[in-house]
Amino acid sequence: MDKAKERDGFRIAAAVLAVAIVLVCAGGIFMTVRSQEPGGGYTQAEEKTETLKVIEPKKGETEVVKSISVLAGGSSKETDSKKPKEDEKKEDKDKEQAAENKDYILPSSSTKLLTNSDIAGLSLKELNYAKNEIYARHGRKFDSNELRTYFESKSWYEGRYSAADFDNNYSAGLLSDTERKNAEFLKSAEYAMSGSGYQLDQ
Repeated sequence: MDKAKERDGFRIAAAVLAVAIVLVCAGGIFMTVRSQEPGGGYTQAEEKTETLKVIEPKKGETEVVKSISVLAGGSSKETDSKKPKEDEKKEDKDKEQAAENKDYILPSSSTKLLTNSDIAGLSLKELNYAKNEIYARHGRKFDSNELRTYFESKSWYEGRYSAADFDNNYSAGLLSDTERKNAEFLKSAEYAMSGSGYQLDQ
């Protein structure tokens, strides 16, 4: 009789232990699955930040370091910490071009035919300088002290040909058709404003 009670006690204890093991295992499985669900593994406040080196497939193969913040749910924030060198070079070139354009009275006189709207508001002196600016671009030197002083103050100017040499031998070959027409247009506008044109060195 005592042995029967003892066996029953063991059976009950074994059953309780088995139930406890099943509950522990089920709880572990539940927690594992829960942690893998979107939003289950991390709270919004928890972030993982990784730094990766990315090689941009551009001309200079610029290396760009990007910070990537990976949030729960698989979302990511990506920011460039450095501009590509090509963009910086373009910005520098644009700035240089803008600065150089300020050095000209009519920056486009070598590339497009001028119209009355392009020269509206220019003085007699400016018309004369703008006409000679076309020649100065190609290295013509000037006998006029006034023009020589003016153009030698420009960063882009480099006098290579004497006035007579340029006019007799080089102007036809160096000036484009557009430049020749613009020079004539400016000369006509100058003499239309004043019958004798602008008087240099006065």
